[in-house]
Amino acid sequence: MSTTGDRLAQIEARLDRIEAMLEPRPATRVERPAAPAPAPTRTRPTPAPRPEPRRELDLEELLGGRVLALVGGVTVIVGLVFLIALAVQRGWLGEEARTALAFLGSATLLGLGAWLYETRGRTQAALAACGTGLAGLFLSLTAATVLYDLLPVGAALAGAFVFGAVGAGLAVRWNSRTIGVLGILGALAAPLLVGATDNAESLLFLAIAEAAAIAVLVWRRWSWLRVAAVAIVLAQLAGWVFSADPSWTRGFVVLALFGVLNLLAVTVYELRTKTDNGMASAVLITANGVVVGLLGAWVAGDGWDGGHTAAVGWWIAGVALAHVLAGLVLLRFQRESRAIAIWLFGAGLVAANIAFVVLVSGSAIPIGWAAAAAALALPARSVSRSPRLVYAVVGAQLLLAVGHVLAYDAPLDDVVHHGTTAVWPILAIAVSAFVIARLTPAAEIEARAAADATALAAVAYGTAVLLEGTTLAVAWAAEAALLAELGHRLRHRVAAAGVFGFLLLAALHALVFAAPPAALVDGADSFRNAVAELGAVAVVAWFAARRTVGLFPHDRAVLEAASGTAVVYLASVGIISAYQPGASDLQSGTLGVRQQGQAILSAFWSLLGLGLLWVGLKRNARALRLAGFALLAVAVGKVFLYDIAKLDQGYRVLSFVVLGLLLLAGAYVYQRMRRGSKLTGSTP
Repeated sequence: MSTTGDRLAQIEARLDRIEAMLEPRPATRVERPAAPAPAPTRTRPTPAPRPEPRRELDLEELLGGRVLALVGGVTVIVGLVFLIALAVQRGWLGEEARTALAFLGSATLLGLGAWLYETRGRTQAALAACGTGLAGLFLSLTAATVLYDLLPVGAALAGAFVFGAVGAGLAVRWNSRTIGVLGILGALAAPLLVGATDNAESLLFLAIAEAAAIAVLVWRRWSWLRVAAVAIVLAQLAGWVFSADPSWTRGFVVLALFGVLNLLAVTVYELRTKTDNGMASAVLITANGVVVGLLGAWVAGDGWDGGHTAAVGWWIAGVALAHVLAGLVLLRFQRESRAIAIWLFGAGLVAANIAFVVLVSGSAIPIGWAAAAAALALPARSVSRSPRLVYAVVGAQLLLAVGHVLAYDAPLDDVVHHGTTAVWPILAIAVSAFVIARLTPAAEIEARAAADATALAAVAYGTAVLLEGTTLAVAWAAEAALLAELGHRLRHRVAAAGVFGFLLLAALHALVFAAPPAALVDGADSFRNAVAELGAVAVVAWFAARRTVGLFPHDRAVLEAASGTAVVYLASVGIISAYQPGASDLQSGTLGVRQQGQAILSAFWSLLGLGLLWVGLKRNARALRLAGFALLAVAVGKVFLYDIAKLDQGYRVLSFVVLGLLLLAGAYVYQRMRRGSKLTGSTP
């Protein structure tokens, strides 16, 4: 037993050793220190720029540093003017003495101000002294030359150039608006201050002063300077023209010089600022063009009552050319100022239209305007790059031509009563509108359609000018046929729409003149004309229905209905025209042929309506069935509203009996055929 227990113990020990050998040994892991994570790169945020602290308005500094100096400078100038006037009045000083004294005082004040500003601190008082001295120099120079004739014109011009250059240089060097106000504007106002606005020599000084102002404007871009300079110059120009009464040559030279300088002031400012919101520039352009143009017209016409219209026209044409050239320069060198360039072109266009009216007369005016509208289509698009602006410019130009034609060349009243009219302006409008439509990009569908519609309207109006009566209605119908063919071949929807317009004109003419509604009672005055006009409408409407381009869902049905209506109306007028008193001897008893015609007309409408209803049922054509119902309804209305009141008893009975029988027959046929064929729709 023990032996067995020992052996079991040995077996268990062996099994334990085997199990220990079979168990996997855990791998020895070498712990490596983890690599430290890269430290995140810290980007120091760029501090947002702090807004500069707003300078608080120091009232004391404003009054003491600027206002006081400015008022002081102005006061000195006014005081010097009063002193000179008082000295002249009391005989204290001669012309040479007071002029020399004014030059010496002004130069001293200018030099002292410059020295103080450069060496003793840049104060407003020093700037005011410089500006006052500079203005005094201009005043003294103007007085010495214009009032006292102490200096020759050449020397005065040289002096004015020097003073203007000094003022411009100081204003640019110190960036000083004070020098600009007291110096440059003082120089511009010098002729006004000394009362020398009626002398041409003083205007030469004014031109040099404005040139100096433009130089400063180019450098410092002071918007207020261009406004003030142009305003002062225009005021003095007006005073000079009205007081001096210059000759043509002198007036045109002076006005042209200052007009160009004013345009230069606006243009160079836009070139320097590179902005596209120059409302002030637009106002200045308009004011300069209006004032210079009117003043030149005054000079050329020797006042408003003068007869030199050609000179006035060419002057305004020159104003237009100057504005266009200025716009081209601005557009060439500064595309950011496109709006101001467009404004310049617009001002030039307006002036050109006015000049054209002055230079030419009669039918040439609308012809020229229409040609200009077509000529402007492409340049306006290239300059403005705005389709809406192109529509406005071209449309306004074409509208001018249309307005002139309707007011003078071919008024509507003259067309109706066949007065004196001209067809060439209308033809020019049609051609111009057609060319504009072809120059309009295909993507701009509405604009192209409007131009084509304008051309068609002009053709229709021109036809009315050339023709009258039945010939006019037939011509309109023929033009409708031509448009139908063109619309079909070219797939042109405007031409297809024009078919309806021209057909409507022809139909209205027939209803007003050849076969008015009263012809259904009294007959047509000329049945031949009614046949020609209504027949033309019927034939062309049927032809157009075959050539339609699908302008709208049921255009073919509308045209077919118009053709059929014209035929029925013509037959109705023919019946009444045949049964008029005296037309033929068809009287029976005491009843006149007029009443016979009405009774026959009622029967005709009833029979025709019944026939259309039957054909529509046979062919399953809903349109014919509806036409039959409509004609029967018209016949019923006529019998109950007209025949019962106007016809004698016999014809009244006949109308009611015949109509009633036909209606009963129609109802029977409709119900039988409708049930038999189970009609559900209409044939295409």
